[in-house]
Amino acid sequence: MDKALQQQIDQLTIEIARLKEAQAVAEKNVVNLVARSEFTVALISALITDGTISTDDAVDFIREAPVEIPGYTESVEQARHTVIEILSYPRAHF
Repeated sequence: MDKALQQQIDQLTIEIARLKEAQAVAEKNVVNLVARSEFTVALISALITDGTISTDDAVDFIREAPVEIPGYTESVEQARHTVIEILSYPRAHF
């Protein structure tokens, strides 16, 4: 095999390994954020259940919370809507 071609293959192999490592780090970060979100919603739900805060107050807070992630406005608003739906779910279903 040509030495130049082998160098290209080696370089691409290194780049693939680097990208796989970066992807693994990104996936761990996503799982961390999802878990933290789940814990937060569970905590808010517990505070509502024990009467520390009202559902209306929690929903109002989520509705007005200044969460801005540049380039992800639609995703942030979808998340906000989902959390409000979860917190607003009728208690009879629990």
